[in-house]
Amino acid sequence: MAPGSRHMGRLTGRLGPLLVSIALLVTACSSPGNDATVPPGANGPTPGPAGRGPLRLENQGGSMEGHTPRGFAGMGTGLFTGDNLNSRFPEGDGVQFFLTFTLPSGVAEPGRAVLSSDALRVSGTPFADLGGIVADSVAYETFGPRVFDLPPDGDTVSCERVGDGGLTCDVTRLVRSDIASGSSRTQFRLRFETAADGDGRQDLAMFFLTDSNTNEPGIFTLELTP
Repeated sequence: MAPGSRHMGRLTGRLGPLLVSIALLVTACSSPGNDATVPPGANGPTPGPAGRGPLRLENQGGSMEGHTPRGFAGMGTGLFTGDNLNSRFPEGDGVQFFLTFTLPSGVAEPGRAVLSSDALRVSGTPFADLGGIVADSVAYETFGPRVFDLPPDGDTVSCERVGDGGLTCDVTRLVRSDIASGSSRTQFRLRFETAADGDGRQDLAMFFLTDSNTNEPGIFTLELTP
């Protein structure tokens, strides 16, 4: 898939058209060698009043983010994790997604760092069938199919579902480690504890604001508290 391109499909008020949109994305996935190297996003941080209080960062929303399936070499722009993205996926395979946040120059190690979203939509019963969502710290210069198998850089942390449409993850240790290393960004892979359940039915957690196949800044936020 070319950098910045979008999968087909627009969200409607019914789940059926949404799943059709998701099904179309497989045909748009790229093969190895089409990865695009792009700089991190330029979304500036939002400080608290008079520069005090928590620092709120938005996900990049561009070509350093998206999802990768395990069953074939491909990638897409939507932020999906779960099982049976569509009927063309090999049974037992899963999908996971990746996020990038730009760290301001000179930012101090936070007392607490929380990754969160209130843009969660669910298809099937992923939390019942696949367990909870977990977050890994990963590091990559280029987003593409091969990032699926990146080893985690440090601990894996459990995320908590909040109501019907929210998710929150305490990533304090992960962000502190990135800042201590002098990195200019912090990156995460989000996935279910179990990649697949083998029942042949779709179980997905999808994060989006307006279009299920469109990644945008602000779908996820990273709040750093001094």
